Amino acid sequence: MRAAVSLFFLAFVPGLAAALEPLSDSALSKIGGRDGMSFNLSNFAVSGNTVLRYTTPDGRGSIGIGKLSASRSDNVDAPFADPYRLDILPGGPGRAEIVNIAMPQNLLGREAWQAAFDFDVDDGGIVVKGGSVVLKDLIYYGGGFQWSTPAAGDGLAFGISTRIEIGSLALQPNGRDAGGEAMVLSNVRIGAATDDGSAPVAPWRLADVNSQAGIFNVRTDDAGNARLHIGINWPDAGAAAQAGALQIGNIGFRSDTGTNVDLGSSRIGSIQLQYLDIKFRP
Repeated sequence: MRAAVSLFFLAFVPGLAAALEPLSDSALSKIGGRDGMSFNLSNFAVSGNTVLRYTTPDGRGSIGIGKLSASRSDNVDAPFADPYRLDILPGGPGRAEIVNIAMPQNLLGREAWQAAFDFDVDDGGIVVKGGSVVLKDLIYYGGGFQWSTPAAGDGLAFGISTRIEIGSLALQPNGRDAGGEAMVLSNVRIGAATDDGSAPVAPWRLADVNSQAGIFNVRTDDAGNARLHIGINWPDAGAAAQAGALQIGNIGFRSDTGTNVDLGSSRIGSIQLQYLDIKFRP
């Protein structure tokens, strides 16, 4: 559609209804019209007990993610100046069009996410609760996601680029309400590698629909077993996988017994994801 629309989402929390708010001409004038739309989130929050579960084709095993909660702080000084963008882009000769979602640049780092979820694994009726994952101060700086039709075969082709900072990532094996047992990664930074090994300042492209596409589909082996599959192809001829960087300020283990262990910081100055192939067995 030949228009750019900016949407204002109120909080999606129990007791509050979603609503739309009209924008002034000055706010709309900052959005350029193309084949797509611009939108932003304001006071966004979601929580509930719904469980998303993938079950193997034979029904024997499954993995579930539930008790999701997420919220985002806002740049109250300029709530619509740095929107998300959803665009339909040409895919190149012989390729399908691409759905592209670009994240806000968030130069001041004011848009921060807080999130948590629980997960479990079921195998033949034996359920293992994996605990909780808790993210604090997750900040995106640009990057985005792409979706399209694979150049060959069925499934979903995808691309992803990201630059993020995480205040802390906690893996709590006994759940959020069972005490302080946790492995905690603090001050995590992920992005494109820099020449001097300093902190990332640009998004890291892990997959690209045109030059190194990711793939999400179901593959059937010679025995007729269907398996969920996710992967990233080799880079196209003449292309190269972009180098990324990972920095962790501190790796720590917290215990209810009072015995805490800090392993210090860790850094990988250059990572290249050349190929990825993961199959989830029934």
